[in-house]
Amino acid sequence: MPQKPIQKEALKELQDALGEKNASADPGLIEVYSYMNSFMSALFGVWWISPVAVTLPSSTEEVGKVLQICKKYGLKAKPQATTWMFTSLACTNDVVILDLRRMNELVEINEKDGYVVLDPVCTSGVQQVEVMKKGLNCHVNGAGPNACILPSATSVQGSGGTSQSMSNSERNCLGVEMVTTEGDIVYFGSPGTPNAGWFCGDGPGPSLRGMMRGAIGNLGGNGVFTRCGAKCYPWYNPPMDCHGKPPFFEVTTLPNFEIRNIIWPDWEREADALYRISEAELTDYFARLGPGAYEEVMSTTNEEYMCMQDSELYYNTFPKGAWTASIAGSCPEELEARLKTLEHIVEDTGGIVIDIADLGTEVHSAMYQTTLRGCYIFKAAFMPTGSWGCFTPMSYETIDNILKVNQPVNEDIKKRLFATEAIEFNGVDNTYMSLDEHGHFGHCESAFQLDFWEPKEECLSGFVIGVMEGVKNRIPILYSPMPTNGRELLDYTKYIGKVQMLIDPSGTMDSMMGSLMTIMKDLDDIDELQALGEIPQLVR
Repeated sequence: MPQKPIQKEALKELQDALGEKNASADPGLIEVYSYMNSFMSALFGVWWISPVAVTLPSSTEEVGKVLQICKKYGLKAKPQATTWMFTSLACTNDVVILDLRRMNELVEINEKDGYVVLDPVCTSGVQQVEVMKKGLNCHVNGAGPNACILPSATSVQGSGGTSQSMSNSERNCLGVEMVTTEGDIVYFGSPGTPNAGWFCGDGPGPSLRGMMRGAIGNLGGNGVFTRCGAKCYPWYNPPMDCHGKPPFFEVTTLPNFEIRNIIWPDWEREADALYRISEAELTDYFARLGPGAYEEVMSTTNEEYMCMQDSELYYNTFPKGAWTASIAGSCPEELEARLKTLEHIVEDTGGIVIDIADLGTEVHSAMYQTTLRGCYIFKAAFMPTGSWGCFTPMSYETIDNILKVNQPVNEDIKKRLFATEAIEFNGVDNTYMSLDEHGHFGHCESAFQLDFWEPKEECLSGFVIGVMEGVKNRIPILYSPMPTNGRELLDYTKYIGKVQMLIDPSGTMDSMMGSLMTIMKDLDDIDELQALGEIPQLVR
């Protein structure tokens, strides 16, 4: 889609509001914000639709000014944090990007009540370093410590290995500050009451968090979230200490903290064991990596990666993938009891427990940091081709559906595409998976590697096959919150679209959900939402 120039008057107002250096329509800068080589963009190519301008607001008030100017000139606004998905880029050619990187503070640590208050681009790595000094810990989603909690808490989804013991970003979301397209500052929950703090995301009446994000987030379509509270959890060890040079820092081992790899010979026994491990509440971090991901994590160059592939080192060690588990006991006795229980369940289900220290110093270092900070998941995503994606069905689902329904579909797709060299080989069973809150529910991604500069390579066909299989087997796809029956899925999408229309009637926000709404009918029927009354708000 050709780039659309911004009105001179609009650009001048943006520069007057933010400073000339913080609002630009320079063509070179615009190109930087039209590129992504990450999750899902691999389906469509690395170059995306170009925005008309880029802004860098530094405060909630400046965000409000940008939104007011966009509305005045008929432009759309798209907020960005660390931009892991193509939905954070422009969806149409009349978009002003709000790059929120200047809003990056850890505003408050409330040690007594166990929460933090965050700016949009305060990374989870920064957050965790500081809260550990206070005897607390926080969930780090699968994108790693370089990603931020606020976007996944308010607008997308945020699962990861620590979801087992510290839930998902969206479930840890407490009070929220949002700027509407009118430029008003709105509070969800307790921050709307003076001096109450950020301890709660809901106030009297219906849950506004449900309207704010739905099941998996509205991808920045309702307004711009500029601050949120996030729940923290107890941490019984000293802060983690690591030093040396990347990628394999030296780590100081912690007391009452152990990590293990666990493997099973087949999906049936793996599923049986996962139910029992979750119900027993044994692990703090618990996530699955395939052998290909181990190669991507442990290699430092593409040459080294290819040598690992040729030697089949990790395929021989983890032929069906391996779970990495950490246990952080509050005392030696608790650590020992949980370890023994874990070993008993694994042995009883035909699995094997491996002490990661036995795999060498570098593996131990990488997995140690991964279980605490998710340090190496993103390295696996981008080694060795620089781009990645996932096949559907990828979803939140029960353990049985993930392993017994999704896995066979994903393996079949990958075998077909490996055979035609449409994607790079990184293992048939290279599925990433994590579990939620010691329960029976989890998240899975069947990851693949793609090199856009190789003419044979493409993955859209695999994506289509996965969607069709998901519909046929009534499995959620792309995080959809219910079985993928056409009518049910459209009803849900329509309802979330109606919420968006209620919150953003001018259509100022550039939303993928909003784009879907333009091709659906009956969008003016929002009586059931209007019956709730106007959304409660406190304007500062």
